[in-house]
Amino acid sequence: MKHTNFFSALKIAVIGIQGLFSESRNARIQLVIFLLVLVAGSIVGLNRFEWLWLLIASAIVLALEAVNTSIELLADVYTLEFNLKIKQVKDIAAGAVLIASIFALIVGAVIFIPNLRAMFPL
Repeated sequence: MKHTNFFSALKIAVIGIQGLFSESRNARIQLVIFLLVLVAGSIVGLNRFEWLWLLIASAIVLALEAVNTSIELLADVYTLEFNLKIKQVKDIAAGAVLIASIFALIVGAVIFIPNLRAMFPL
């Protein structure tokens, strides 16, 4: 079904985001981590470029988790029986989330470690 106006499409997208967080435990964990990063960034006083990097990394992780969850749901509609190709597709999608999560962790470390060292010199 094609949505004819922006607000109709926006409503469907919001419903999809709600479905992501109700369906995926990992998405909820990633959301909590993102919220903690927002709080930590506010405490240490990040500059706009540091915020930009953190927001990009977080958006990539959450977006890939949405794609991963979508692939898993679609595959499960197709069949719940073991299928090697479906397993490979699911594993690759999960791997994409892992790659993005590692990248986000590195970005967070590059940004937060110097800021924390400045706040708490040894």
